[in-house]
Amino acid sequence: MNKFLSLSLLGATLALVSACTPADFETDPVTLTTDMGDVVCQLYSNNSVMLDRAIHMPHAMHVGEADALCRAEGERRMKK
Repeated sequence: MNKFLSLSLLGATLALVSACTPADFETDPVTLTTDMGDVVCQLYSNNSVMLDRAIHMPHAMHVGEADALCRAEGERRMKK
């Protein structure tokens, strides 16, 4: 019986989570000016920066660096 209850709860949780997509929480893209050029960030909910990421960056900039800049901007806005 416990296994059935666990599977039912798991199914209900997955159904609730799958109903929400990151696009539901998107903000307008934000442009950050850096020494290497502009980084365009897609920020999401003001409650979390886990999904914040770069959608455009200078060719010389590594994706991880651009994503870190976007997460930092999300954190800065979250603290406002």
